[in-house]
Amino acid sequence: MRKPLILTAAAAAGAAAIGLFLVVTAQAGTATSKAPIEQLSLMSRQQTEADHLPAFVSAGTEVGDLVAADTTRRLGSSGASTYWSGVDAKGRLCLITVIGDQEADFVAGASCAEASDFTGKGVGLQVAGPPGASEAYLLPDGVPAAQLGDGYTVVSPNLVLSDPAAEAADPRSVTGTSGTFTLSDLSPTAAR
Repeated sequence: MRKPLILTAAAAAGAAAIGLFLVVTAQAGTATSKAPIEQLSLMSRQQTEADHLPAFVSAGTEVGDLVAADTTRRLGSSGASTYWSGVDAKGRLCLITVIGDQEADFVAGASCAEASDFTGKGVGLQVAGPPGASEAYLLPDGVPAAQLGDGYTVVSPNLVLSDPAAEAADPRSVTGTSGTFTLSDLSPTAAR
């Protein structure tokens, strides 16, 4: 299921507030239910300093307020984008993307999925704004990310990226340790 969502992030530069707008498109699917820690083993490791969201994202922003601060885990980065996983108050697994590394020039987005949805489809997220655009997919443990094929860059075992401006590819299914996993690309992002 695809859900468009528009979020805003505000940043202060001196005394003036700058409003940054972003477009987020989310994806979730259906499968059997497991606790977040059983689907994403990195959630069970001790949180390190690098696992925390940047202060300018975590302090009172919609994205920062969505997940519990003690549940974030850094997945990796590519270019100006950095990715985290986290768990929200409803126990859903979330993918968080932050593009940019300064309070005055960043966009951030998050998408969450129920545990029952995450196993078979993961979580997809597009974020676009003035600093850039990103299309990322959070995968459960046991999905052979490299087998998803052309068009995906494996950043870590649980994170793959795709070109946010590319036409959506046909859904791709691979067999993982928890059964069949189907990745359906999000529609190309129009915002730049």
